[in-house]
Amino acid sequence: MSPYKTPLAAILLAVAVSSRCNAQFAAPASIAPSLIQYFSQPYIEEYSSRLILYNADQTYVEINHYSGGTYPTSSGTYTYSIDPSNPSHATIVYDGISNPNTNDDLYFGDVDSGTQTPPFQGASIPGSISPCFAWCPLQIATGGVNVSNRCQLSPGGVAISGFVVQTAGTRWVLLRAVGATLTKFGISGVVSNPSFTLYDSSQAAVGASSVWSSDPNLTNGFSTVFSLAGAFPLTSGSDEGVLLVHLTPGAYTAVFRAGSAGTLLCEAYILPFSNTTPNSAAFLGQEGARNPSRVEGTAAQWQVQAPLRQ
Repeated sequence: MSPYKTPLAAILLAVAVSSRCNAQFAAPASIAPSLIQYFSQPYIEEYSSRLILYNADQTYVEINHYSGGTYPTSSGTYTYSIDPSNPSHATIVYDGISNPNTNDDLYFGDVDSGTQTPPFQGASIPGSISPCFAWCPLQIATGGVNVSNRCQLSPGGVAISGFVVQTAGTRWVLLRAVGATLTKFGISGVVSNPSFTLYDSSQAAVGASSVWSSDPNLTNGFSTVFSLAGAFPLTSGSDEGVLLVHLTPGAYTAVFRAGSAGTLLCEAYILPFSNTTPNSAAFLGQEGARNPSRVEGTAAQWQVQAPLRQ
């Protein structure tokens, strides 16, 4: 396989998003509660992204910040306003400080996606794609939202869990391989270093776990997402595997493994945040498969607001 095939695919998807965003749609009256993924794809390298959670009480939490690596994140307050001269343009100001370098400008080219620069203006960096965003508002849907399986792994064995994303749009999904934390519930003989790989219905890998406590820029964000999903906290410093990924509708299978035999809990949580724009969804989903840390998150404190769980 050509070493440029995967980057080129991401570039084409980003171009498709940018092209579609040349159209104009009215910005929503409000953006909370929601997740917004901001992303840019230069011509060959240095993808960057941020995932931010916006609450109805005008507080925000940056779930992740990636640009060649993970970065510390922020939380605080925000204001959202629509440009009276251009109803497709909205601006988010953080912590009461309006600054062109820190504001997020949203030019809606679809009902839930767009660019961060005016249509047709293009990217500010030569050879790069105009920065885009995908808005994932809270969308309560019927159907199952969590599946968990407690398994007894033999040496070298695997456990398999399946789930289906049934909504019309994409969904953010949290998966966990739990071992050490089970001792808090009186379970002994748990596995060490549990991990998993996620596959779609064509058996293509679309994501893989990472140890949730391995990067200090990610642990707070994972804890925030656990609370959002209604999942119990994991033991600080544990070796358990986690993945937060954006998935298109379809059937998925997670194959779990561990570094030792013992008891393992396999979990999948379908979060109630959805995006319906096909091109941005495909880009985000593929980027999660290329590098899961780019869609995993870190955040400071966030208070769960009902009804965030389906």
